[in-house]
This record gives sequence, C-alpha cells and structure tokens, in this order.
Amino acid sequence: MRPFPDIEFTMPGEEVARTSYGVVTQDDWGRYALLKGVGPDDASAPGLDQTYSAFVNVERELEAFGMDFPDVVRTWLYADRILDWYADLNKARDRFFTERGVYDRYVPASTGIGWSAGGGAKIVLGAFAAQALRPGAVEFEALPSPLQCPALEYGSSFSRAAEVRTPGWRRVLVSGTASIEPESHDVAHVGDIDRQIDCTMKAVAAIYESRGMSLSDVTGALVYLKEESFTEPWERWLDAHPEYPRDHSRAIVADVCRPEWLFEIESDATTWK
Repeated sequence: MRPFPDIEFTMPGEEVARTSYGVVTQDDWGRYALLKGVGPDDASAPGLDQTYSAFVNVERELEAFGMDFPDVVRTWLYADRILDWYADLNKARDRFFTERGVYDRYVPASTGIGWSAGGGAKIVLGAFAAQALRPGAVEFEALPSPLQCPALEYGSSFSRAAEVRTPGWRRVLVSGTASIEPESHDVAHVGDIDRQIDCTMKAVAAIYESRGMSLSDVTGALVYLKEESFTEPWERWLDAHPEYPRDHSRAIVADVCRPEWLFEIESDATTWK
C-alpha cells in the first residue's frame, strides 16, 4: 500500500503513544491524536459500505487512546476515483454522522480528495482529535468562510474551518478549499488555473483574517493539483506573495471532488500566547 499522503500537520506537545495508524501527543492542556490511512474492514465491499466501515474504524482507533469521535476536529478522506462515487461517499458519511449525533454538536473540518492508497480499498481516512485534560483547557468550534457559503448547504458534511484554543496557543484549521463563486456552490473560473488559485487563496486568507491571523501565520499546508503542469502557476502565485511561507507549499497531483476544480489547498495557522 502506498503511504498515506504526508499531511503537513504539526502536533502539539510531546508524543505519549503510537500505533500503526496514529500518534498521540500531550501538552499542559490536552491530549491530541493524529490518525493516518485508516481503511475499511472489507476492501471488496461497495464504496458506500467501505466509507462507513472506515469511519467506524477511526472511532475504534480513537477509543484505544481513550478518545471518541466527538473529539474529532478534522478529517481527511482519500477516495480512489472519487469523481465516480462521491455521492455514495457523502451518503455514508451522513449516515455515520447522523447515528453519532455529529450534526447536533460539531461537524469536523475536512478534506475530500481523489487519491488511491494502492491497496485495493476505495477509501482511507485520517483524523485529528483533541481532548482537554481538564474542563475548558482545550476548546474547538467550527468557523464560517467569509467568502464561501457553508458546505452543509449543498450536502457535503464538513465545516469550512475550525479553531482550536488552549491557554497557550490557538490554531485555525482550514478545510480543503477550492474556487467557488461567492454566495453559491458553483465552481468559479472554470478552466483558468491562475484565477482558481487566486480565488482559493483569497478565501483561505479571509478565514485567517476573520480570526486575527494572516497567511504568514501558516504552519502547515498541502496543495492538490489536477495536473503536474499546474505546479508552475502555483509557483507564480508564491512568487507574487512572499508573505506565504514557501516551506508549506508542497503539492501532489490528485483529483478534487468536482472535475472542474484544478486546485485545492488545506492549511492551518497557529499563534502562541
């Protein structure tokens, strides 16, 4: 199986536990788990069933750390040929979220990308979870995007972004973000990679600005490009925006969940108190 994509995600605190799928760290305020590459029980099952099974296995893995799905702040969904069965992926996620009461409290931020782990499964998941060591020491909430409508409005069950707060640091996690028209879910700038990058990055910057941050605060990111040739326009954008940390500009070639999207980025930014 190919390795799970290297999500550039710095974990708070010091490592206290590790399994084949994840690592647990701890600081003065909380415990944190990062899982990668969690798949379904049966890789020959239909995609809908594989997706549901993979979410159950994320839940089981967290339970081994003394955590539960309500502790999940963010997820990653890597689906083989995502454009062929994205509707079923959403149905399975909706079923799991409904059964677990996710819609009644907090819907995680997320990325959904077309990428194969090469092991036969149609989907593998990742997750970041946070649990306070004492009441109120770690808090998180969903954030809106000032320039994009909520994904829940068009049937995709994730929050545009999330903020995690402790007495020592604050982190804003931006979900996988692509180019959409303001106040709608239509793809913006179809066929124009430069304008899609610019539109997307303005949306990401607006989320950070809404929380008193900027692109210069980015501490981790991963870029998804429809084609290898789109590396050049991404590099042009970076050249024109020296405030963005180039260390966090790594890109992989992958399908986004709509065929017209040529570019997507996920990122997080951190400030310390």
